[in-house]
Amino acid sequence: MNKQTINALKAGAAPLVLGFAMLSSGAQAQDAADSSTSGEAIVVTGSRIVAPNQTSIAPITTVSSQDIQLQGTTRTEDLLNSLPQVLASQSSNLANGATGTANVDLRGLGPSRTLVLINGRRLMTGDPNTTTSAADLNFIPAALVKRVDVLTGGASATYGADAVAGVVNFVMDTDFEGFKIDANYGVYTHNNDNQFIRSVLDKRAGDPAYDYPRGGTVGGGQYDLTAAFGTSFDDGRGHATAYVGYRRANPLLQGRRDYSSCAISASGSAFNCGGSGTAAPGNGFYFPAGSDASTTGALGAGTITPGGRNIYNFAPLNYYQRPDERYTAGVFADYEISKAIHPYMEFMFMDDRTVAQIAPSGNFGNTLTINCDNPLLSAQQRGEICNASNLVNGFLGNFPLAAGAAFNPNPGAAPVNFIDPTTGATYNKAFFQLLRRNVEGGARQSDLQHTAFRTIIGSRGELGNAWSYDAYYQYGRTNYSQVYTNEFSASRLANALDVVSTASGPACRVAVTGQDTRCVPYDVFSGAPISQGALDYLTSTGFMKGNTSQQVASASFTGLLGEYGIKSPLAEDGINIALGAEYRRDALDLKTDYAFTTGDLTGQGAPTVSTSGSYKVTELFGEIDIPLIQDGFVQNLSFNGGYRYSHYKVSNGRTFNTDTFKLGVDLAPVSDIRIRAGYNRAVRVPNIQELFAPQIVALDGTTDPCAGEDTISPACAAQGLVAGTPLNPASQYNGLIGGNPDLTPEKSTTKTVGVVLQPRWIPGLTASVDWFDIKVKNAIRQFGADAILAACGDGVSSACDLVNRNPAGSLWLSPDGYVIDTNQNVGGVQTRGFEFNGNYSTEIGNAGRVSVNFVGTLLDKYSVDNGLTEEYDCTGYYGPTCGVPRPKWRHKARVSYTMTNGIGLSVQWRHLSSATVEFLNPSSSLAGRTNTLDDKLKSMDYFDLTLTADLGKNLTWRLGATNLFDKDPPLVTQAACASVFCNGNVYPGTYDSLGRYVFTGITMNF
Repeated sequence: MNKQTINALKAGAAPLVLGFAMLSSGAQAQDAADSSTSGEAIVVTGSRIVAPNQTSIAPITTVSSQDIQLQGTTRTEDLLNSLPQVLASQSSNLANGATGTANVDLRGLGPSRTLVLINGRRLMTGDPNTTTSAADLNFIPAALVKRVDVLTGGASATYGADAVAGVVNFVMDTDFEGFKIDANYGVYTHNNDNQFIRSVLDKRAGDPAYDYPRGGTVGGGQYDLTAAFGTSFDDGRGHATAYVGYRRANPLLQGRRDYSSCAISASGSAFNCGGSGTAAPGNGFYFPAGSDASTTGALGAGTITPGGRNIYNFAPLNYYQRPDERYTAGVFADYEISKAIHPYMEFMFMDDRTVAQIAPSGNFGNTLTINCDNPLLSAQQRGEICNASNLVNGFLGNFPLAAGAAFNPNPGAAPVNFIDPTTGATYNKAFFQLLRRNVEGGARQSDLQHTAFRTIIGSRGELGNAWSYDAYYQYGRTNYSQVYTNEFSASRLANALDVVSTASGPACRVAVTGQDTRCVPYDVFSGAPISQGALDYLTSTGFMKGNTSQQVASASFTGLLGEYGIKSPLAEDGINIALGAEYRRDALDLKTDYAFTTGDLTGQGAPTVSTSGSYKVTELFGEIDIPLIQDGFVQNLSFNGGYRYSHYKVSNGRTFNTDTFKLGVDLAPVSDIRIRAGYNRAVRVPNIQELFAPQIVALDGTTDPCAGEDTISPACAAQGLVAGTPLNPASQYNGLIGGNPDLTPEKSTTKTVGVVLQPRWIPGLTASVDWFDIKVKNAIRQFGADAILAACGDGVSSACDLVNRNPAGSLWLSPDGYVIDTNQNVGGVQTRGFEFNGNYSTEIGNAGRVSVNFVGTLLDKYSVDNGLTEEYDCTGYYGPTCGVPRPKWRHKARVSYTMTNGIGLSVQWRHLSSATVEFLNPSSSLAGRTNTLDDKLKSMDYFDLTLTADLGKNLTWRLGATNLFDKDPPLVTQAACASVFCNGNVYPGTYDSLGRYVFTGITMNF
């Protein structure tokens, strides 16, 4: 293979080579197409065969380096998320719950089902503290990317497990010659004039917590600088490319946008600024005198108002864009000793640090009682809280109290007399679930750092005229750390609220007994300022660190059997095969400190415990390409097939085997028309978190249909419940969650049929349409606690077997009441649709060149079977279960004009059709109450404009704007927000959430 061929392949986008590519110029298409018929061997994403005239049967969209520059983005994930084939995963710097890693989600099947490659080889896992085990796109320097091949559909037979939805292959510019500096700067501008959100915020006029910005604002600047050096040596036998890069993004608070200045809630047709009941001065749940139903009491200065509620606006302090700082460096080198021995190496490094910020911590109902001899309680507060109906009793119904349990008083039983260990005096406790925000301590921050490197050492070469080989060893590792600051300690909260009178004033009971002399009372009752001593005592920090590693040893051989005369009698080219073997080991290790392990941090919701594990896989694979007919009664007819056998050994001693294969047919009746069809069987093996994450009781569900009802249903009675089982006032219920070491691989089938048109009478035009159908079976997933309870209520006995109520019938009063919701192999997902691609480029006399590019996806089906409830289709829907919006139609189209003097203008149109909230879905699994705001997210059209200019021989300048007209994103209420994907009342990965992005950049080549 010569360098001209390699360069032509990497530069662009041959429709004859790759099926279709999203090109920036027709000249690139022609160059690559010419190379495909030059008799030289080429490499195609989706195939192991390296052979002349190799083509892809699977539909591939290619994004060129020029497309990356025209987009102006410094984040690779933003570029991919704009492709119609990709649904936004967690936005690494635009979502508070994100891990800080950037993932890609092909066809909306999840990042764990998309395989990411660099130069055709795996990119390792990006984070040990996530269940997706997806690769981190932050590792890839955009300025060094030559092209990105996006192949949708199963590719496990070619690349191994995880390529269920397809692969994204980043081809780096390893043949770069010279010295290059690429610099970019961008900033968000926005005019705050959203009339809807203003009408909502104005309902709280006068409250400074609900103020909002007005008029124009500028912020969230991003910098990206990359320097690269490439040179050939020893008369072209060797080549080396090295690069270093730096990227920085400045933070942007939700308070800088009017539409994210508060969380929107709905009550019927009325919309309000929601907020948290964990507020300052605080609230408490308790049982009023003579009542067996709890109420909320709003705390004031020495008062508590029954039925009242203080509200805290948590939105303004949350980051809309998180601060992020990244360093990258790498080197690519190769040297041809002989045709048979051509060693090469790759080394890439990244250090990325980002900080997530959310509203202050506090007591989120972590404490459940208050001592009635507490001197900080006023007489009015003591009288309201310590009434006979609310005192802690010895029994909860017929259930003896468990230590640490929440309490629902039984007025028929006498209160428990607690004994002070110092004075010997007796005292009572009352049920009081406190919610109080630590506004004095400032926002919580999660400092996340990922340091990763990937190195490859290998050799390729020719073994005679018929055979060639490629063998390499690859090692990749990601080191991870998280420091979570400004949290509260749940155990210390319990100490600081248990206050007694002493001669020197109020003091913690544990300080008086000497159990914990550091304790300082936390006075949330009197209205006095919280003391610094109390804050110092309560504030806690959590630490965790871990790593993931991947080792790959691979060897493959390509045989051109035509050299031996093995070919079809109707074809000129011979049969080509690829044979190989691969070994891979993936390992994960996560260590957490005491605060994370015990769940002592009040704002975390559940413990995060240490995890470790590994698995090894040994694989054999083969691929064959058979030209059946060439230049006969049809222009071309060929067959492509592949098979891979995999043997897995997990660190717990389990073993399992998988088989994957692919079949494809390529037919060109004439040179203008190409018909392609493929069938793929792919697998995804359970990752280490899915296998080994410890099983813990944690918050998992939001409803209990059997609680809070005066009349018990037969389904609830069958579970042993009686009327009056209490609701959780915070709508939080227990689930037993975690890994499942008995998981098996999930399997998928992909079917594709497509037509590629390249009419000779319209030079420069290529177009294609492909139908795809991907079906995942035996899916690795959780049922979901709410789905389990709903199915049990419908009489599904297998669902009822997963409901484990405590003796009182509750799923929240004590840790022994929970729903079993660990990972399972159950149900499946099917997605189906059409993909459209088109490209046209032509010269306009001596005035320059015009090119038009188009890619669109029509989603026909996205059906989910969760194994318990009625199957549902998320096509055109969004919400807590369906996740991010899945528009039925998405496209992006670009028109570019480049004059002969080097000045160019490019306009891009991005369109997303409307999406309906899942609560209006006809399936009973999703149907629910909604409101006029959530009912439908309107279709969105974004226009981007970029101006480019060649300033002399070595300098190219660009100036542009995305979301040129500064369109506000569609808004949703908190009820329609999907966890992690939704932030600031919008879906930031799907829609342009921050306004107009103005950027400029220069590229200097020497």
